[in-house]
Amino acid sequence: MLCSCNTNYIKIITEDNYNKVEGKETELKKPQINIDELLIEKEPIKLANLTPINKIAILLPMTGKYSKIGRAIYDGIDLELNTLLAENKPEIVIYDTGDNDINIKNIYSEMLTSNFDFVIGPLKKSLIDKIMRYASDSIPILTLNYSSKINEKLNSIFQFGLLPEDEAICVAEKAIIDGNNNASLLYPNNKWGVRIAESFSFRFEELGGKIIDKISYEEDNKKINSSVRSLLKIEDSINRKNKIQNILNTKLQYKPYIINNLDTIFAVGNSKNMRSIKPQFNFNYAENLPFYSTSHIYSGVKNKELNEDLNEIKFCDIPWLYNKNNISEKKYFRESAEKKDLLRFIALGMDSIKIIRNIEDLKLYKNKYLPGSTGYLQLDEFNKIRRDLIIVKFKNGQAKKIPF
Repeated sequence: MLCSCNTNYIKIITEDNYNKVEGKETELKKPQINIDELLIEKEPIKLANLTPINKIAILLPMTGKYSKIGRAIYDGIDLELNTLLAENKPEIVIYDTGDNDINIKNIYSEMLTSNFDFVIGPLKKSLIDKIMRYASDSIPILTLNYSSKINEKLNSIFQFGLLPEDEAICVAEKAIIDGNNNASLLYPNNKWGVRIAESFSFRFEELGGKIIDKISYEEDNKKINSSVRSLLKIEDSINRKNKIQNILNTKLQYKPYIINNLDTIFAVGNSKNMRSIKPQFNFNYAENLPFYSTSHIYSGVKNKELNEDLNEIKFCDIPWLYNKNNISEKKYFRESAEKKDLLRFIALGMDSIKIIRNIEDLKLYKNKYLPGSTGYLQLDEFNKIRRDLIIVKFKNGQAKKIPF
């Protein structure tokens, strides 16, 4: 049984439709949801009626700018295929999509005549949009990212990827379940930061929470400290102290305090950002405020000394980094200079095989989940794979799974 996040979420703001809502309030309605719904237990899909797959086309960038990611995904595909019996292993044909001048229409036409049972890829959004134009029901396709056509559904195309919005939604739910109803947000001043902040805000308010304040930051320590103090209203507290001192004409023993209605912080950034940001909150008298972020603060490689500054941060992440599956392989990838920062893409490749082999059950059992390496997987009404994640907390410099 699973009690996990992300179960009732309807719609997200992605990079491609961000510009449609930038500068104005989103028009999406925010119905209040009973928090108890988040804790409803769901059943796993029984891995019995696996779809027979004999030949797979892989569309990945094996050369070029995104080749490291492409090769990491393929490592995951290969790792999962090696768990199958020899007689169940499909034939694999790789199409390198790393060339900017690649003709996806010609590739698709070739695949139509090559007896493929399934296509995995492409990874780039632009190629996904193109392949959706040519797709027929002849070959099912599992893309490894999401189309910019947010609500377009084709029966033969299934979309799957590592959306950062999934994590923001998950951690918003965790914050509410933890009893925190008033949040302030700190995020980098770029589209990626805004996307994640907007996703958190929407879900948090949908669940009855209130956003007290939102502040963006530039990636500079001095400016980050200023942003943190502004978010916590430290200067307001100091000004009140000075006013009282002037009235009483005496110097007060005084500690600035956080505004009474603020009970949680959601901060967005990478590990370098957060190793500066969290200590700034601690220094500015907010060390006891519940603090949430996303998995971008942690590569998955253990480094107790380096991660001490991340203590007490909670975030959502993929199960594979914390379970006992593929222990020797994970050790190898964590020690690889090329792969250690791409562990989640390896898990994405592993799950792509799981998904296509269980696609019929995913379509049939919409209220059950497929246990995956990147999360607990379900297929939604738009043929998109949604991920329920686990909760992780830094303690003594180590990221550990905690109960949801």
